Amino acid sequence: MLNALQRPCRLIVTALLGGILTCLAPFIHAADVNDSPVNVTIAGYSSGGQVTVFGEGVIDAVRRAYPNSSIIYEPGNPAGGLEHLRTGRRPFALESIIEPRMAYAGRAPFRAPYPEGSITGVLNGAPDVFALKVYARRAFLEEHGVETFDDLIKKQVPMRVSVNQPGNLWAREHVRALLAYYDKTMEDIERWGGRLVPQPTGASNDLMRDGRLDVIITGGATPSGSIVELGSVQDIAFVPLSKELAEYVAEELGIKTGVIPGGSYSFQQEDLIVPFTSFIIVAGPEATFDDAYKLAKAMYEQMERYRSLHPALSLASRERLPDMGSLALHPGAEAFYREIGLIK
Repeated sequence: MLNALQRPCRLIVTALLGGILTCLAPFIHAADVNDSPVNVTIAGYSSGGQVTVFGEGVIDAVRRAYPNSSIIYEPGNPAGGLEHLRTGRRPFALESIIEPRMAYAGRAPFRAPYPEGSITGVLNGAPDVFALKVYARRAFLEEHGVETFDDLIKKQVPMRVSVNQPGNLWAREHVRALLAYYDKTMEDIERWGGRLVPQPTGASNDLMRDGRLDVIITGGATPSGSIVELGSVQDIAFVPLSKELAEYVAEELGIKTGVIPGGSYSFQQEDLIVPFTSFIIVAGPEATFDDAYKLAKAMYEQMERYRSLHPALSLASRERLPDMGSLALHPGAEAFYREIGLIK
């Protein structure tokens, strides 16, 4: 019983200390941080996929900058990663810029809003790299006279639509925001005769390949190899979002809009305006000043190699490392970025 009571107190004290360090961060310099190895675990997304490339790239950068480091990328899910931070089981996590915003708001699956300052940003290693993509079987679109996402909703088209797994907060939040623009929910899709398919993108592409799925709502870097492959065996087309819809979703989720250029895929001629998301490393109360400083510094020093690891990382830059959107920086990361002049 004593341990159960002590733990929340320890987390409160840790959070208070983090606030004090935030005030002191501008006055702490490189001389205060040594070159010892980094020994931490980063709670991550599911194994495989484009997001894992980012996590493994950060691990590579830290090991090169600080030899003999024991730094581990631990596959998991975004909600679980943030809970690991909140409860002090892990110091760092890989998240999109969307999930911490959900946690602070107490939006499901988070049961209550996280305490202010319990999640802070360390580095943005994949700025605006993940684009929202809605695509469908062309025969299905022609059958129902669908040219835009507006048509799918306003005509109440009975579609078999992949909304990804409940644990994929990135995808589910995009679906929620898309439908909220029309004052609709996923339950409305079922009410007008549609069917929600809770499958990951790979399995959803397999279903569409076989004609057993009509629409997929997902995301990824451009071009996506899985979409290229699907387009080679099934006649598919993107379902365009209006500029107003894309901007609404971006504002709702705290992200930005951008353009998927026409010709990015063989079946896509027109530019697509869509929301884009960054993926970031965030810290919890257990993350030390030194470790956050070293993660930021390692990525800064290893940026050229990091960018060369995968096309999805090519948009990363030293200048964008401190870009956390509305999320405050961890004191250690902030001190490094101030030191080198990336922030004032």
